[in-house]
Amino acid sequence: VQMVADRALIVVSQPQFIAERGDAYIRDVPVADHAQLYRLAAFAGKGVTLAAGSDAPYGGTDPWAAMRAAVSRRTRDGALIGPDEVLTPEAALALYLADPEDLTRQRAVTVGAAADLCLLDRPWRVARERLLAEDVRVVMIGGSIVHKRIDEAPV
Repeated sequence: VQMVADRALIVVSQPQFIAERGDAYIRDVPVADHAQLYRLAAFAGKGVTLAAGSDAPYGGTDPWAAMRAAVSRRTRDGALIGPDEVLTPEAALALYLADPEDLTRQRAVTVGAAADLCLLDRPWRVARERLLAEDVRVVMIGGSIVHKRIDEAPV
């Protein structure tokens, strides 16, 4: 971790693998290595720039599932892997706010910028406890709506 920090390297992780494959890791990876799997908090604590991706098609593409895994560090069966590596919901969200053209910058809503937004149907203070894709109401990329949840049944 210190070597990565000293070299100002950037880490892009796939935290959803803890949830998706963690039970196999517990079975197949030596216990002494469990704490090294998909480390997050250790890097963040040293000031390393972090981002996340899905590693699709090898992993799921739901960023909300990945954020839940980064926060809980739980496998599908509920086992805990690397409890010292948990992130807060805000830090997990920040993994996906990195500017894809410069991962050291966090994207933000600014006047005049093309809208890259994920609008939720509830306040963040509630959504942060759930981190569920079903809370997403609208997604915009470059000002265009790419997803809009339909709550009404067809007429």
